[in-house]
Amino acid sequence: MRSSLRNIRTSGARPGPSRSGASRAGDRLRSAVESGILAGLLLTVTVSALVGAPVIFLCAIVGAWLTLCAIVGVRDVLDAGCYFMLLVVGVIVVVDLATKGPASLLP
Repeated sequence: MRSSLRNIRTSGARPGPSRSGASRAGDRLRSAVESGILAGLLLTVTVSALVGAPVIFLCAIVGAWLTLCAIVGVRDVLDAGCYFMLLVVGVIVVVDLATKGPASLLP
C-alpha cells in the first residue's frame, strides 16, 4: 500500500485537466464579463432606488435572477440569488438612510 502511494506522489503527474494559456484567458474574460453584468445590474438597482422607479427596480431584480441562472446554473441559482438579494437589501437601507435620514429606521 505504501509503495503505491509513493509512486503516485512522485510520478510528477498533476491532478486535474491540463489547460492551455488561451483557454485560461478566455475563462478570465468570461469571468470579467459576468462580473461586469452583475455590477451593472446592481448599479441599476441602486439608481432605481434613488430615483424611486419601482418598475425599473423590479426589472433589474428579475434580470439579475435570470442572469444568475445563466451564469451559475440552475442548480446553484438559489444561493447566488440570495447573496444578490442581500446586496439589494443593503442598497435599499443605505439609500433610505441617505434620502430620509436616520429617522427612517425608527418605527
